[in-house]
Amino acid sequence: MKQKLLLMVIAILCCFVAFAQNRTITGKVTTKEDGQPLPGVSVKVTGTKIGTTTLADGSFTLSVPPNARSLEISYIGYATQTIEIGSGSVMNVSLSEDSKALSEVVVVGYGTQNKTLSTQSTGVVKADSFKNMPIQTPQQALQGQIAGVNMVNSSGVLGAEAQITVRGGSSLSAGGRPLYVIDGVPLNSSGADYTQTQGGSSALNPLLNISANDIESMTVLKDASAVAIYGSRGSNGVILITTKKGASGKTKINADFFTGFSEPTVLEEMMTADQFRQFRSDYLRANGAAVPNYPTSSYNWIDAVVRTGNMNTANLSASGGDAKTQFYVGGTFSDESSYTLGNDLERLSGRFSLNHKLSDKISVGLNYNLSRVNMNRINTENSTAAPLSAAYLQLPYVTPYGSDGKYVNTGFIANVLAIEATGINKNYSNRSTGNAFAEWTIIENLKFKTDWGIDNYGIDEKYREADITTPGGYGYRTHNVDNKWLTTNTLSYSKTLNKHNLKGMLGYSFETSILTQITVEGTGFVSDDLPNIGSASTPTTASEEIFDWALESQFARLNYDYDNRYLFEGSFRRDGSSRFGENKKYGNFYALSGGWIISNEKFFNKSNNYVQSLKLTASYGTAGNDNIGYYGFMGTFASGANYLGQAGLTPSVVPNPDLSWEETAQFDIGISARIFKAVDLQLNYYNKNTTGLLVNAPYPFTTGFDSAAKNVGTLRNRGFEISINSENIKNTNFSWNTAFNIAFNKNKVMSLPTNPDEEGRNFLTGGSSVQRAIVGYSKNSFYLIRYKGINPQTGNAEWLRKDGTATTSPTAADRVIAGKADPDFQGGITNSFKYKNFDLSAFFNYSYGNDVYVDGLTFTDNFSSGSFNKSPELLNYWKQAGDNAFAPALNSPTRTTYHQASTKQLLDGSYLRLKSLTLGYNLPAGLLQRTKLFSSVRFYFLAQNIWTIKDKDFRGDPEISANGASNLVVGQSFFALPQAKSYTFGVNIGF
Repeated sequence: MKQKLLLMVIAILCCFVAFAQNRTITGKVTTKEDGQPLPGVSVKVTGTKIGTTTLADGSFTLSVPPNARSLEISYIGYATQTIEIGSGSVMNVSLSEDSKALSEVVVVGYGTQNKTLSTQSTGVVKADSFKNMPIQTPQQALQGQIAGVNMVNSSGVLGAEAQITVRGGSSLSAGGRPLYVIDGVPLNSSGADYTQTQGGSSALNPLLNISANDIESMTVLKDASAVAIYGSRGSNGVILITTKKGASGKTKINADFFTGFSEPTVLEEMMTADQFRQFRSDYLRANGAAVPNYPTSSYNWIDAVVRTGNMNTANLSASGGDAKTQFYVGGTFSDESSYTLGNDLERLSGRFSLNHKLSDKISVGLNYNLSRVNMNRINTENSTAAPLSAAYLQLPYVTPYGSDGKYVNTGFIANVLAIEATGINKNYSNRSTGNAFAEWTIIENLKFKTDWGIDNYGIDEKYREADITTPGGYGYRTHNVDNKWLTTNTLSYSKTLNKHNLKGMLGYSFETSILTQITVEGTGFVSDDLPNIGSASTPTTASEEIFDWALESQFARLNYDYDNRYLFEGSFRRDGSSRFGENKKYGNFYALSGGWIISNEKFFNKSNNYVQSLKLTASYGTAGNDNIGYYGFMGTFASGANYLGQAGLTPSVVPNPDLSWEETAQFDIGISARIFKAVDLQLNYYNKNTTGLLVNAPYPFTTGFDSAAKNVGTLRNRGFEISINSENIKNTNFSWNTAFNIAFNKNKVMSLPTNPDEEGRNFLTGGSSVQRAIVGYSKNSFYLIRYKGINPQTGNAEWLRKDGTATTSPTAADRVIAGKADPDFQGGITNSFKYKNFDLSAFFNYSYGNDVYVDGLTFTDNFSSGSFNKSPELLNYWKQAGDNAFAPALNSPTRTTYHQASTKQLLDGSYLRLKSLTLGYNLPAGLLQRTKLFSSVRFYFLAQNIWTIKDKDFRGDPEISANGASNLVVGQSFFALPQAKSYTFGVNIGF
């Protein structure tokens, strides 16, 4: 009994001692401006996880240990404070709005601006949002992140160009890419000019050589006030890429490595050999034809060309410096193999940045990137030599090997296994980009900056087909070099007088580039062991072409604000381009914009908890598009003509001294606000009108030409954008943030040169028989016969005539506008969670209201042909009255037309996709301090494209678009490779 009593006394004393060691602190947190209470404020003991949050009235109670020295008070939108605890038990704190957040800057053309005081409509993606992601090129980081920026991956092929439009496509026949600018250097981006055709989609990604690990931020310029400063190249939007720079302080070293594997998101199912033999035999018997003795062999071509893809990437960087000199150096090596046979990509890149102050008035800097990419390429769309296309179409009883175990020639549908094993399809590229600058503060507030940049891009391509696939052998070699240099000189001035703030800039730039293309081609090789084109017995091509262009520009910008309430910006640019005719060499572009920060007005109740930082902006201006090739205005000639037995030249291009750029005028109105002190909201409406569209207009036949390039036609894009960034929960141990954006855009062709369709409407096509731009409709309208289905009583396929009545024999005259490739709306949503040392992020992107024409179905659903393998859907053919069948009766008179182009191949392309899911864990700071080896260690897992909601009838991957840079052919696919579903594991270490 005494022992139990003694133990109880000891326990009570221990509890008393433990209680005595802690003490209770109470207090209240309010706003410094007006003394309003702040609920949900994080209050924690500095350097520990001991903490709490304030109640609705701003009050808090916290038990703190005796060794606690200070409290850290933090709240969204307010500056964090560290308060000494002292000996008192009551601590009241007043928080001020975060001046750092209020002074956040955004990168704009030729400079930066205070985000709060800017009237431009821009979108920013920072490095944190795509850190540790296995993305091939920077454009992938833009997908679904910025309202009004629509990015669609053209296919799952490594190195393929994605399609990016900013507020809808602004052109029909001219270039549709945005202008990419890296650290002030506009990049050469004619991806289709650098490579030979590899099927239907041949353009290379213009940012293939840029490592995402070296990027600090990407800013998309959207409205006229933002893009007009780039004049003749701004109408498709401008993407400014800012690379990482050094900072003064301790040198920081960061190492990152991830590895993973990939597989296709979806694969089409095809008939097995047994299914094909049975189906084909039944079909022939039903039509009174003899059934051949089909081979009894079987081969799964899809399994043969699809593999598990692999990826390995290592990044290493260091940054640091002192008050005078700052540096950054980084390198990336990545090695990736696609899930498709023969498609591999290896990249090695390095970047160096240096900034140095020569004196208090003069500073200099250098940014330089060098990279090399080695690719094993494959044929892609619309090619029977493409691995997956051939695997779908190859007859399932055809095998790649003969009885001797060697590869055999499989005819029109190529033996893609033999092509990969015996052929060569290589693409090597080297790229160096960079700029050097000097800045001189002439007098206070007046600065002069001179900047000199380069973009030297060299691509070497080697292609060889062996005798087994092409009798005698075939090969070509191309060498393309595109060298650019430019100089930009600006004079900037800023002055503040009382409540008046004025900033101005004058600039001059000149850039020029020379593209040299050399091609050699030959056939007839005595041996497959001779890979070089020089070994060909019959040279077929030996050519050299040189293209050059130059652009001279003067530009200016003026910014004014009064009392941080009333904002004004005006910009002007005059461009002179060698791409255009003698009468139109120079063009003028401008923008005017204004803003009103309503929340800075005296009448605005700043103490309200509903709306803060309320701003209204409006802008109007013009920009151009000069991406039309090189010598379209000149009357050029083609060689090879025979005139009365003599060699001669024939005219090939109609001269047009008035040929000029397209011009896009844009109006934008926007409103932004912070709501409930936790939600940032941005709303924008825009109206874009493009005039002087560069198209090939009909030309009098008496001239000997069918058409000629002219500035005719108009196009309109109207839309509405919503961006929301919400800090839903933030306390000591847990936080939850949401970023959401949605953009609505309607594209409409307003006028075109005379070329009437059946309805008398002028139209234009871009190489697609099913898609055209029609006056009064979207520039990407599908023009098709409407498919009705299988008549359950007759077993015949039926379509609709133009008047809507059913028919079994439609004609081209029955085609109507049946859909469009442009979505009604698209965007993305990201939810990010942090709990102690764990973080979780889920990013979804989506598209709604767009159609996709799957051209491959005209082959796989070809009911009557015996030349290709078929979809097992055809096994569901009509057999008796009442059947709701997929395909007509075997002997139906519509069996030979069932596969014709119609809305049968036009599918609903709407989708919602879990694009990326990231789970990370950071080692605790205490553990890192004890080890004294690392400043940070993070382990992470990332899954991409792992879940998709799509229309139940969609066959394949909805995230496709043939020809990444095309304006007139969008949302079409001929066995495009689906996106890769990938899983990666990595570690990021800071020293």
